[in-house]
Parts: sequence; C-alpha cells; structure tokens
Amino acid sequence: MGLEVEFWERIRSEIEELAEMGCYERVSDIISLYLAPKLRTLAAALLGTGRDPPRRIIDVGCGPGTSTAVLRALYPEAEIIAIDPAERNVLKARSRVSQPAECITGVFESLPVQSSSIDGVIAMFSFRDVTDYLASLDEARRVLRPDGRLVILDLYRPEGPLESFLTALQFKVVAPSAGLTMGCGLNGLRFADIYPTVSRMMTPTGLVREAKRRFARATFVRTPTVVGILLAEGPKP
Repeated sequence: MGLEVEFWERIRSEIEELAEMGCYERVSDIISLYLAPKLRTLAAALLGTGRDPPRRIIDVGCGPGTSTAVLRALYPEAEIIAIDPAERNVLKARSRVSQPAECITGVFESLPVQSSSIDGVIAMFSFRDVTDYLASLDEARRVLRPDGRLVILDLYRPEGPLESFLTALQFKVVAPSAGLTMGCGLNGLRFADIYPTVSRMMTPTGLVREAKRRFARATFVRTPTVVGILLAEGPKP
C-alpha cells in the first residue's frame, strides 16, 4: 500500500525539479491556503509538547530543508537527521540548516539508524509519497525509543463525497493554475500530479487504525484544508 515504484520515481523527480526552480514552496503555500508554515510549526511542536525537548529527531522527506529549518528553530540543541530520496534536496537542506544536523539520502521504508535510538520521527507533507505506508510505520516503530513520538503532517484521502469533490477541484484545477502563475512555467502543470498521491493516500480512519496497531496511542487532527496531523507515541514491541 503506497505509490507504485515508477510513479514514485516520477513524483520524486518532479519535486526535485520544481524545488530547483524555486517555485515548489510558493505553490505549496497557495494550495494550503497559506497555512502550511503554521502547520509545520504545530506539527514540529508536538514532538516536544508536555515533555522534555527531543534530543534526536529524524525528519523524513525533508525536501529542500523547509521542515528541517522549522525543527532546528524549535529544538536548537537537538541532533537532527534529515532524510530525502532526492540528492539535490539533500544538498539544499545541508546548506540551509545549521549543525548539529545530518542530511542524507534515504527513504522512510529503510531508515539508516539503530533500533530504539530516536526520540521523534516526523514527516511533513512527505508520507503520502512513500512506496509502502505500512513498512514506513513499521520503521518508525522500530527506530523510536519506548517513549518516542511519530508525527505525520500530510494531505489525506477524503472519506466523503463533498470532501472528495473539493479535493479534486483543489488539486486538478487550483494547483496547476497556481503552478502556471508562480514561476514554474508549463512545469507548473505537474502540480496536478499531487492529486493521484492524495487519492492513493490512506484515509484518516485507516491511518489511525494502522498506527494503533504499532503504537500505544494514536490521534488524528483535521485542519480546514484536506490536511491532517497524526500523533502516535509509545511504540509497541
């Protein structure tokens, strides 16, 4: 359950090229009704809410370092491991974020760290692009310490007809239109490819169900857009 490998490679390449053009984040902000920056901060804050700040964090699917910069601002003393499958994104993240941070090429399904060695795993707008959702949840459970937390901020597959219609309108019409007008040129039409990733994504109900099979507690918070935040903690043996 996840993106087919060929489609995953296509999405990875498109994100890399649009990020290189400098328009990916601008269009993403429009699509999220300019809530994306606040949502990233909220999601990152959940890693440390009600407890000591996390000492070791994995930022999965870090892109050009946008999410990693948010984590660094909130947790200046933490060791941050930023992972992305696109080499160009890793290079940008490395130049953008101060130490201590390690930026490496990798995927969610196979995290390059020891078991039970991480305080927080976070994926901001990247989980829906993995090739295997369940294997990724298994990896998060494996690498987290007994009191560790997983936070996933992402678009999700709609569960009702009205939500499905609005989602299709947002990503089939609004997203490519924004891409055309925000400096992407004809490449902006590629933002329509977000819709297939959303339609393949897990529903909130399904995501919480699978998270609860792997963690002691899991909750999902919806936002005004088709974006939600999963918080799971206490990885099960």
